Amino acid sequence: MNKLDIQHKHIMRLIDRDKGENGWTSVSAALYPHLVKNMPSLLVEFSGSSGCYSARLTEKGRNILEAMEWL
Repeated sequence: MNKLDIQHKHIMRLIDRDKGENGWTSVSAALYPHLVKNMPSLLVEFSGSSGCYSARLTEKGRNILEAMEWL
């Protein structure tokens, strides 16, 4: 796995910031394919069907996001 670039870090923060009680964040139909293609599946998981798309951080993604606060 390569290092995360600034876009990956920003997207992870947005997913975490906008999450609901269940941890999932709504994602637009236009953005969803880009995220699935470009975000590491080890850090972010996706769900989508019939125009309803969402993303959430995996446990490893949450751990990295917490650690980024210290960097």
